[in-house]
Amino acid sequence: MLNPDTRRRSLLTAVLLTLIALAAASLPALAAARTVSYRGYAVKVPAGWPVFRLTSDSHTCVRFDRHAIYLGTPGPAQRCPTDALGRTEAILLAPQAQTAQAPTGTSLLPTSTATAARAGRTAARIVNARHHVVITATWGRHPGLVRRALSISSLQSVGAQFTVRRSPSASSKRRRVGRTADRGQLAASAPSTAGGVFTGLGFDACQTPSQTTMTDWLQSPFGAAGVYIGGANMACSQPNLTPTWVSQQTAASWHIIPIYVGLQAPANSCGCAPISTTSAAAEGTAAATDAVTRAQAIGLGPGNPIYDDMEAYDRTATNTTAVLSFLGAWTAELHADGYVSGVYSSDSSGIEDLVAQFDSTFVEPDDLWVANWNGVESTADANVPAADWADHQRLHQYRGAHDDTYGGAELDIDSDYVDAATAAAGTGRGTIPVPPAPSSTPALKITPTPNGTLEVTPSWSGKAGISHWQLEGGNTPSALTAVGARVSATRNAPINVRNSYAYYQVLALNSTGQPLGTSPPTETPAHVAMFGQSAYVPRQGEGGVPVACFESSSCRITVKVSYGRRTVSNTGPEPIAAGGGVAHFALSDYWHRFIAGRSALPVTVTVVSTEAGRTSQAMRLIPYTTSGPRPAQSGTPSAQIKLVGGMEFVSDGWSGGVLAACVATSPCRASTTVSAGGSVIARTSPQTLGAGMVGYLHFTLTRQGHLLLAHTKSNQLSARVQVASQGGASADGGASASSVSVASGQVTLASF
Repeated sequence: MLNPDTRRRSLLTAVLLTLIALAAASLPALAAARTVSYRGYAVKVPAGWPVFRLTSDSHTCVRFDRHAIYLGTPGPAQRCPTDALGRTEAILLAPQAQTAQAPTGTSLLPTSTATAARAGRTAARIVNARHHVVITATWGRHPGLVRRALSISSLQSVGAQFTVRRSPSASSKRRRVGRTADRGQLAASAPSTAGGVFTGLGFDACQTPSQTTMTDWLQSPFGAAGVYIGGANMACSQPNLTPTWVSQQTAASWHIIPIYVGLQAPANSCGCAPISTTSAAAEGTAAATDAVTRAQAIGLGPGNPIYDDMEAYDRTATNTTAVLSFLGAWTAELHADGYVSGVYSSDSSGIEDLVAQFDSTFVEPDDLWVANWNGVESTADANVPAADWADHQRLHQYRGAHDDTYGGAELDIDSDYVDAATAAAGTGRGTIPVPPAPSSTPALKITPTPNGTLEVTPSWSGKAGISHWQLEGGNTPSALTAVGARVSATRNAPINVRNSYAYYQVLALNSTGQPLGTSPPTETPAHVAMFGQSAYVPRQGEGGVPVACFESSSCRITVKVSYGRRTVSNTGPEPIAAGGGVAHFALSDYWHRFIAGRSALPVTVTVVSTEAGRTSQAMRLIPYTTSGPRPAQSGTPSAQIKLVGGMEFVSDGWSGGVLAACVATSPCRASTTVSAGGSVIARTSPQTLGAGMVGYLHFTLTRQGHLLLAHTKSNQLSARVQVASQGGASADGGASASSVSVASGQVTLASF
């Protein structure tokens, strides 16, 4: 695991390395190549790759986070650094005879093609029967380099699975781990029992130590050992990690801490395979499924913990949202499979994000592993409230990479203080119940997002025959109507909803469209949201960001604007009317000058409401300049739509947007007309605003409108806005024959 201080650095280093790698990749493919042969099998690799012959140095660390080719069987006592992380292009050629029972590098590989696609396929295993060679290949950003080296057309078509032992009918069954016993597993010795809580010192090392080293280290003060069992970003090979090894350590009273190095934050400084911002939850589920299979392959059954290694990241809205979606799904799937969920991360990134979700609707992990290299042998941390994860649910990595020697055996380790669930030793903590019987009705989970949309996830545990889901919504639980089109039940992703109804329910439909069951109405959690990607800041005065609180009435909020770790603005409480409004924030003279010299400043805006919670989002502060008094502004809402704010901003004097809120009980189909100087200067086709939602109705000025704005000395053009709303539209945004209502107002257009 990487040094937290190193992880907290700017992404600049990663960007520079990426540019260098891209430059290298742009050179003619394998223009400077060398041929390396092993047992008559030849591969072509870049000339700069080092070749490690493992028979001549059994201590060589077979690691896949560096370009290299390894020849031979990885040794049991490799000298590996603890900070090895991620995958790049590398190849291991090993004798097939040595890998018949436990294939070399197997723990690097996905357990199925479907899991690989979601969990992050970064390794493949190929058996060359002619030369009796097993090839383990890994890749990062340039899989083509590996394809060319091995002279194969596709890495997706080669073997990527464990050799499995299934029951005769297993090929026709796809059941969940923990509920049945027919998931494919590696042949194993007698499984270990579920582990218990251990309190005391522990260590973790990149490569699983040999049996000899573990015996020597019985003289150490450590009682727990962290071992890496798999994941798309695990760098070290694990030739020692077998069911026999686990059983031997359990018998010797070692407590095992299984670690899974899954996908990392979308923007990460280690160059690791990232979480997708559009399928984070599906990837978290796939990672947990893969981790469970790997745990069972080494004899760690249900009741044991598995800890996801989420390395440090910058807490941008994109990173935080993706990481939390991934980790929430990780925990939910581990629980469904009967395992204890743990998460390792830096106290200033992943841990801080998890703490912010504590005791909310978020599916939080059972145990927290805090990386903070302060040298303190305890589980207390300033960023984790004492009451959170307080029941023997914490680990603390208090010291980073260093060498320790006991009984004559040296290891490069991180040091930990443990007071949490471990695997294998003990009688089991019993906090994860046996999965319940199939439920009688579907269930629905509603997760608000920072931009006001909802992620709605339907499920029905144990129910077969579901073909589609039909979502229904409304503002009272007794009057819910269809929202959007039917969604295939095979889609492994939340339904994105752009309406803000107070209640939702879902119907499960069979292949003929007949309902199999309906979930109980689920109330939408109170939440706060921001709209658009920009907040506009004048040369003097206050900036503004569009905000709405989704609950029964108006609310009071505070706004914090951050540029990296620097605070740009931090406001006191201010009211936001029901239906949304513009939250204002003041800036010091320093920040006004700082922003004025830029076209845009990337910031993180955090809005907190005592009534509706908090949210953060990446935005841009856009400077603009006006002079003189602001023209008069006014607004008259209709029954379906209202204007929000009086300043509307136009990019380069051409394209802009009118901020409006749909206050109807169904989506609004809104057409906008903008007039100035006695002429219409913009007219739009109908645009849809979701029920209860705030958003921009975009327009483009005519040439006349552009000239009128450009010729104002004050950069302030008084304009009349009319928004004609076709209320009663269908919930999926289709047109309806309902009457038209018109909201109007006098606004000010400003160019930026």
